[in-house]
Amino acid sequence: MRGQERFIQRSCCPILRQRNLPLWSVPLLLFLLANTPNPKAAELGTGFVPTPSCMVNFRDLLPPNNHGFLKVGPDGHFHWANGTRARFWGINVSSTRLDIPDEQIQNVVRTFANAGINLVRFEAIDNRGCLLGPENAPDSLHFDSHYLDRLDRWIATLKQYHICYYLDLLDLRSFKPGDGVPNATALHRGARPYAMFDPKLIQLQQQYAHDLLCHTNPYTGLKLVDDPDLVMLEICNESGFFLQPDQLDDLVEPYRTELRKLWNQWLLARYGNRTNLASSWGSIQGYPVLRPDEDPNNNSVDLPLLTPPPTDLPANVIDVRHAPKRVQDGVEFLYTLERSYFHQMVSYLHSIGVKIPITAVVSSDAPADLAAVAEECDFTAENWYGETSLPDPQNRNLSYISNQDPLANDSGLGFAPYTATLRWNNKPVVIREWDVGWPNRWRSSSVPLVLAYSALQNYDAVLLFGYQTNRGPNDSSPMALNMYSEQSDPAIWGLYAIAGRVFLSGLIQPANHTVTFAFPKPQLFHWPYDTQLLARLAWCVQLNSTSHPTAASLVVTPTGTDQDNRQLDRLLATLYHRGAPIDPKSRFTGQWISDTNQIHFDSVHRLLTIHTSSFVMIAGAFEPKKTYRVGPLCLSTATPYGALMAIALDGKPLRSSQNLLIKMVSIAENTGQQLRRAPHGSPAPWVLVNPGHPPVTTHGQPASFPTSVWLAPMKPTGHVRSLLSLYMRNGTWELHVQDKKAQLACDTPELPVSVLGIHTLTGMPSHIITFIARW
Repeated sequence: MRGQERFIQRSCCPILRQRNLPLWSVPLLLFLLANTPNPKAAELGTGFVPTPSCMVNFRDLLPPNNHGFLKVGPDGHFHWANGTRARFWGINVSSTRLDIPDEQIQNVVRTFANAGINLVRFEAIDNRGCLLGPENAPDSLHFDSHYLDRLDRWIATLKQYHICYYLDLLDLRSFKPGDGVPNATALHRGARPYAMFDPKLIQLQQQYAHDLLCHTNPYTGLKLVDDPDLVMLEICNESGFFLQPDQLDDLVEPYRTELRKLWNQWLLARYGNRTNLASSWGSIQGYPVLRPDEDPNNNSVDLPLLTPPPTDLPANVIDVRHAPKRVQDGVEFLYTLERSYFHQMVSYLHSIGVKIPITAVVSSDAPADLAAVAEECDFTAENWYGETSLPDPQNRNLSYISNQDPLANDSGLGFAPYTATLRWNNKPVVIREWDVGWPNRWRSSSVPLVLAYSALQNYDAVLLFGYQTNRGPNDSSPMALNMYSEQSDPAIWGLYAIAGRVFLSGLIQPANHTVTFAFPKPQLFHWPYDTQLLARLAWCVQLNSTSHPTAASLVVTPTGTDQDNRQLDRLLATLYHRGAPIDPKSRFTGQWISDTNQIHFDSVHRLLTIHTSSFVMIAGAFEPKKTYRVGPLCLSTATPYGALMAIALDGKPLRSSQNLLIKMVSIAENTGQQLRRAPHGSPAPWVLVNPGHPPVTTHGQPASFPTSVWLAPMKPTGHVRSLLSLYMRNGTWELHVQDKKAQLACDTPELPVSVLGIHTLTGMPSHIITFIARW
């Protein structure tokens, strides 16, 4: 909304006289534009007013009308019906956060659209008190009419703004005695892993899918199964036999007996009789692996133990359930059982008219788990969380975090290696949940990190977790910083729209080389099977995995041992000698360069940069007064840690662009927040003593020297294009320069700033200062 306009006479401005700042010789007009809050905010039920991610509207990249149903193309990526590649930059809205009034849904979705978000994942709608009714409902067979109406309204509103949606089917459902499920109250939410093999539970999942997908949305007139804006479907969320293998030895009846019977039947089908089984399994330290009391003919053979033996187990005590051959067969059996479950569900979903890509989410730590999904489903999907909160067992008001800088971690658990192992059989990859959540102090580098390597690995969809629209179960306010809730976080939400623009536009080049991890059977069924050491290749090149014969030129089989470090060094050297601009000693130096030479990651100095012709990014730890140059863009800042993105919105090189958007974020905390070093022996190194409350502060404060951004000339004698000089430490600012006009938003008022050569003070956080040059 346009507010007061005024002309500033530079020569008589008291601010300039007091600061003794240099004057520019060309007259300018300066306008003050006030972005006033929505006056109807109080009518939205929670008082939550969505915050824009940036000052520029990015709706132009939203999916077109009549795009048809999403499909997987022969290139291993998503495509629309007309063959155009489809990529997604999205966000999660979970369970109880869907239950808000129509106007608030409209405001939130409009905010998504303006940020260029083109996909929303509705997570855990089968949670307690959501689609399947209240917690005390006698069964989980009936939909709550109010919640279903809210879901339908969300879908209709998303369609209005050309935003697609993604559903998961089995997540947190509580099966109940009224469902006809034996021992239902003993099952955990989601019935993990029972729902993968019990016929009754599978039948209930199919009925739920039918009732949800075949119901007609009254606001769109479409069944969900016939809605092309439903683009992805998830059979189960974070399930499988390998996610929590310790549970396999502690299943409740009658499921324990049921699974053992399936196992023994599988052994008989594999070996024919007990004698052949005993011969194949052999012995371990002189003990037969098949115990004398075990016989597959009477279903008495135990499943293996997939958990490590107790550390205090005497050396002369042998548990044959840990024997390698039994374990290998057990892993293959569970892999086969998972494939059967996925096959049943996919076939059923197709039978009711599902036309879109389908997946299941399991454990990315287990190659056999991912291979089962890749064999039966259309794409793979997983999570990556760079920070998690651990509760205090004695005091539930305290929570503990690692507070680790994501740019100090180049291990196999970092974003690129951990997620790159998802690609199997060259199928699409979806990072359907990610976050480096509050109160991690270094999270401002997380959006740059995820953007850089999602682009390098050529992922098909990336979704932030998550977006809070109302008060949480712990009474947390959506206007405050909360774990896994980024709607009010300048350090993450503040960069999310620009990052999405870069990702969806393909401004960062995918890797030139692909290294294939080969898992020939039966090696696929080794347990445990750690690929983290070799996966560090993902900081430089793309990864793919397969259990099939491959003709790929760069192939390696992970061993799960220290030998993988030597294989890593060998592959880096091979890539270097093939002309890739990488550092063959990256494992030792901590400096990783993409084979495109666009991404440079220095885990020692905690710095990440991206340089393309029309996009530059700098994130991490900054030394005061040091000049950082990435391509043509130069930055000097008093801010000790943060992230800056600069994009040419007209697609031209940064130097010649007439439409530049630049934004810098730093830290963000709740008012009154207290994060301290935790005492020795605590669950994690840092403890959140007090979460604080709104408003969120970025600790912007005056600085003795400015944050300066400029474009260096191509030649030493060329003209330096000065963009901004702002005397601020920390805080958040955004600058949009278009032709002769520049707009500046800064969340910290009354600080000296220079844009286009004119000097003034920053305004209130809700104001945008507009500079117009009169040439």
